[in-house]
Amino acid sequence: MGNPYFELTEEFNGGATIALLSSGQAVVWYRKALMSKDGDWVVEESAAACQRILTVLSARGARYRLGAPLDPRWLAGGWSSHLEFQDVRRRRIRCDFVSRPPRVDLGTVRALLRRPPAPGAPAVMDLESLIRLKRTQRAKDYPVIGELARSLPEALELRYTTDPDRILALAARWSEGIDRLPVREACRGASRDGVVVALAREIDALQQADRVRVEAYAEASRGYVDALRRSGLLERPCAESHPAFVEIAGRLLPPVLPAGGGDACNC
Repeated sequence: MGNPYFELTEEFNGGATIALLSSGQAVVWYRKALMSKDGDWVVEESAAACQRILTVLSARGARYRLGAPLDPRWLAGGWSSHLEFQDVRRRRIRCDFVSRPPRVDLGTVRALLRRPPAPGAPAVMDLESLIRLKRTQRAKDYPVIGELARSLPEALELRYTTDPDRILALAARWSEGIDRLPVREACRGASRDGVVVALAREIDALQQADRVRVEAYAEASRGYVDALRRSGLLERPCAESHPAFVEIAGRLLPPVLPAGGGDACNC
């Protein structure tokens, strides 16, 4: 049985690479997880790319979920778009899109979209960018980061790993230029408990920063979300509802948050 998210990635990119598999399904691709309940993509920030994706999903009867319209005006402001459909096996296939993923710079995204995928592989986020993207408020993401980091060269692993034993094992050889509290603690001869505490503090700071970012987008979208819930558009196929989504967003959803509002939304 094929993975429907890998198959969608291939179809989105039928003419040129416009969508990179990311988040949970990318973790599945790197064989660090067996499954993920939905699909996430980092997409090219263009009207043509959005139209291509909407065409593919419209053919499957997809509907929008709560989120911004799949349109470069809102993608460029860090908003995310969410759609879903039921496949022939009656599985709920959820599809989420951003063009400016949190904690990954736009230049990196554009370079990845230009990079040809490996033979037989879908276009997928690179490991280092995927790790940065996974630094969310969710506690379950941090063990995954540790597993992903093990596939990196040791010097890079030390920059990202969430495994205190790996920090202790690698710090003596690779710590130069790495400014992380748990690495500094390991280098000064702290006990394993000291490294664990420093790592917990680092992770908490990352979680709190992501929580602030997501809450800023939630606050800015409150009126828009209320309007969508009243509109009935969430029950209609996206081929019909997309223009109305754009119209409501044009009135109620700021394309760009005020300064300090966050860098991207993947809520």
